[in-house]
Amino acid sequence: MSWIPSGPAADVTAPDTSADDRAAREAQTGTLFHALFSAYDDPAFKRSVELFAARFDDAGFDTSWFRGKACLDAGCGGGRYSIALARLGAGQIVGVDVNEDLLADARRRADDLGAAQVTFQVSSVADLPFESASFDFVCHSGVLQHTADPVRVVPELARVLRPGGLIYMLVYATEGLRWPLVQMLRPLAHLLGFAAMDGAIARAGMPMNRRRTYLDDLFVPYIDFYSWQSLEGLLSDAGFERIERWSRGRLDHEETLESYRRDLRGFLEVFEGVERLAAAAGQPDAALVQQAVRICRAAVDYADAVAALVRDGAISNESGRALAIGQGHHRVVAWKR
Repeated sequence: MSWIPSGPAADVTAPDTSADDRAAREAQTGTLFHALFSAYDDPAFKRSVELFAARFDDAGFDTSWFRGKACLDAGCGGGRYSIALARLGAGQIVGVDVNEDLLADARRRADDLGAAQVTFQVSSVADLPFESASFDFVCHSGVLQHTADPVRVVPELARVLRPGGLIYMLVYATEGLRWPLVQMLRPLAHLLGFAAMDGAIARAGMPMNRRRTYLDDLFVPYIDFYSWQSLEGLLSDAGFERIERWSRGRLDHEETLESYRRDLRGFLEVFEGVERLAAAAGQPDAALVQQAVRICRAAVDYADAVAALVRDGAISNESGRALAIGQGHHRVVAWKR
């Protein structure tokens, strides 16, 4: 399988890539996510389903709002949030993604969990096969950063929402230690290959959700990052108002400084495992892997130093989070005008 490394983060005002290039990237992304989500065992998948409601509850959103609503899960992946919306009482849920094998697995999961009101169909989020104003709610979680043409995607999401409808997005933000680290590691991960990196993660004994996160970030064909100003501008230009960035609902590696440090240490552990194998095999890229380990260790050391300053009372926890995590992900709700 061929993987296309990402270049520098794209400007959101850049022109669209060609249709053929978009289609190729979407196909590669769908293949990758099928490999990652289909590997979840049933308990791990159920925990991922539960994350949606937990995130909304933690942010103080009344989830009874979803009852009876028509919902679109735009870029649904393995279907976990589509199923979560069914559990919250949504009347109709459609999940779309670009890979039929991925959606076949999502259909099986929905059947197993009794989510009869969920349907799935193949579609690009840049060209949705629905009439305008078809849905009350659009979920677009963890997807925009993997699309090469956000100035086309966001208005398309707005088009299918009814006036007064709600969108929820989770989008990678700028700042923090993690994303510069990922961008430095991606070219080497591509050189080493998916199988080698997956094997290192397996040998490290990491749970399925961390496997998916690391392999997603290292191998997804396209990855981008958004300042709050740029994302808010995209939403406003597409016709959204009451745009709210949640400061709570961080139920992942950004929840605490310690969880963030644990996530960074995971990268170090994986590349240390690759380093040992490369050195033992006398591989020519062993020197590059050694440099990757040094980069990972530097990020971990920095995060540890920040945590020590917080622990010693030299800086506040909020200042420590700003130094290590930065803005974190954008978790956003907005209402269509």
